[in-house]
Amino acid sequence: MNTYIHKTSQRLRVRSDYIRHNPKAVMALIEQLQQIDAISNVKHKYHAGSVAIHFDREELDCDSLLEILETHEWTKSDENPSFVENAVVNGAKTLTKGLATIALKRLVGPSVSRMIMSF
Repeated sequence: MNTYIHKTSQRLRVRSDYIRHNPKAVMALIEQLQQIDAISNVKHKYHAGSVAIHFDREELDCDSLLEILETHEWTKSDENPSFVENAVVNGAKTLTKGLATIALKRLVGPSVSRMIMSF
């Protein structure tokens, strides 16, 4: 999953692989965030890997809050590509190989192209 960040004047939502895969570390920081007077509500959706933080914009700005989350690696994504990314890459490879095979057959003939494609 790619990291998703949505900011408004009074709310910050972060969705990431780190939040989904590190629930203990996320809960520890949520407990610390709830101690800050400027933060009114923190909503953690465990299975979605999402945390929404509501805050008082007069006392805390969104960028400062995001910096805190970044230092705790909440915006970090996994290195493994998603299912959709894998499907696109594999589909592109299959399409390219198919187009190359068709072009080769037309250029040199079917028997020679089979010999070349077997390498």
